Amino acid sequence: MDTLSRHKSFLLASAVLLLVSIFTPQTNHTRENIVPVESHIKPEGMLPTTTSHSMDTPCGTSSADTEVHPGTLPHDTKLDPNCIFCKIVTGEAPSFKVYETKYSLAFLAKPPVSHGHTLIIPKYHSRTLTDPGLPDEFLADVGPIMKKIAVMNGEDSYNVIQNNGRTAGQSVDHVHFHVVTKPANQPNQGLVLTPQSWPSYPTTDEEYAQDAAKMKEIGRKHGFSGVSA
Repeated sequence: MDTLSRHKSFLLASAVLLLVSIFTPQTNHTRENIVPVESHIKPEGMLPTTTSHSMDTPCGTSSADTEVHPGTLPHDTKLDPNCIFCKIVTGEAPSFKVYETKYSLAFLAKPPVSHGHTLIIPKYHSRTLTDPGLPDEFLADVGPIMKKIAVMNGEDSYNVIQNNGRTAGQSVDHVHFHVVTKPANQPNQGLVLTPQSWPSYPTTDEEYAQDAAKMKEIGRKHGFSGVSA
């Protein structure tokens, strides 16, 4: 190969390298520092935790609003000194606490029906949701905590239960919500729901209409704004 040919080859190779350097995407981006959410009970099988808002900071509040010291109570609360759950709230009775806010407390159930079986209680003494009546701000605090406890348990299957009155299975006269895990590899733990334990009965459209009309009538008498037309 003569000198001219070698020069042409060098120029062609240089041009190719230049084009490659221009059009090749850059890959040296700064890596994001992503901290995975892990279960303290079962690392695998985590539930999705991505939401439109942070799970720890509700829309319209700051992180300081959700950080409380153990035993913090709302100024307008009401407790019963003879109630075991109220004693857990004040620290007079022991418990294995797992989550706490200004309005609510979550702790492990004793005895549990499955690992991670958690009770969520409002820091307000009301025997049931309606007797004498739990203030809405306490009840509104419970829903997001249910989701967080489910995530913390790390199971794909779980039940949320709330009983009111003896015939409905309530054993402690203080409103409480159960978050009960249903481990896939332990079928004897958690709730055992079958057609026999969860019976249904046939209902006609006329009966549905009567039930709905009765419910809406009672709702309007109480002045509930969201009652359907």
